[in-house]
Amino acid sequence: MRPIIILLALFLFFSCKNEQEGQDRQTGQEEMPVDKNREYSSKRYTNENWSFSLEHPESLQVLESELPGNSPVINLYSEQAAYNPPFAIHEEPGNSYLAILPKGFGVDAPSGKRKSLAGWNGNLSIDPELNKKESKVYLLESGEPWGFYLRFANPPSNWGEYGSVFVHFKVNDFKAECFSDSGEKKEMKNCDPMGPDEVRYSGNVEASSKQVLMEVLQTLKFKASGETPISDLIQVEKPMPNMDVTSPLKISGKARGFWFFEANAPIVLLDKDNNKLAESYIKAKGEWMTEDFVSFTGNVEFDAPEDERGYLVFKRANPSDKKENDREYRLPVVFPPK
Repeated sequence: MRPIIILLALFLFFSCKNEQEGQDRQTGQEEMPVDKNREYSSKRYTNENWSFSLEHPESLQVLESELPGNSPVINLYSEQAAYNPPFAIHEEPGNSYLAILPKGFGVDAPSGKRKSLAGWNGNLSIDPELNKKESKVYLLESGEPWGFYLRFANPPSNWGEYGSVFVHFKVNDFKAECFSDSGEKKEMKNCDPMGPDEVRYSGNVEASSKQVLMEVLQTLKFKASGETPISDLIQVEKPMPNMDVTSPLKISGKARGFWFFEANAPIVLLDKDNNKLAESYIKAKGEWMTEDFVSFTGNVEFDAPEDERGYLVFKRANPSDKKENDREYRLPVVFPPK
């Protein structure tokens, strides 16, 4: 009889323990999964103009572009997804990307279930402190996040009031349904989500692409506010950002005298994958041994790639090769079709 009593007691103990663990999982905060030990080949991306940096796997492309209304955007996305950037907030459910919007983007928020991060029973923690009242999580009907709209407590000083990051996960088997305020189902074409109707999203978030974006988000860093903004060091007048460029490309602008060495500073033309197309230099016009702005000119000859986009990179002359003197300005350009 004694062995039977002992076995019964052990059975009851583990049953109660498992039940309690199940309750803990249901009532605890949902942790956003990030495998910090997973290794992949990564690149560091630094944006001097908007004072941030991050790391990303080679499988993601980086695109600096503009949205309507001259709103700057930096996208990280997979080229294999076959969607056409730039991406903002309202994109296809099958897309997976990050949109960094230093000045914000004046459109209505996505429909569907959403909560502020302050009121969400989940946990998203990244290095730049979040403004959890203004940040939003977008949810499927299952309660799983399909996107985040992130605002920051202390963004870089040159970001706008609505500067933000939008994270969009890929959703498989996506379905959108509309319901009236009385709970009756309506056709989506007759739906009024800005009025009394409610849109409900369902589907399955793809775990692998979600994991990649979350790992990138964990590496986001803002540069110290004490560092001089790149716009106070160099200002390019020609070409303008996202302008069509052809060879030979004529360049002009102004930069602080200490941007140069012996009146010269290097420039590099890259394709969208950061492969070098050509290199040259800009030359200061007049006295360069000053802290004031000095006009410069330059030109570069190149063979245009098949890719539509690329970057013209202006580098501060650094003969001492000291890391603290490294500064650069990346200007996005467009190669017209051949």
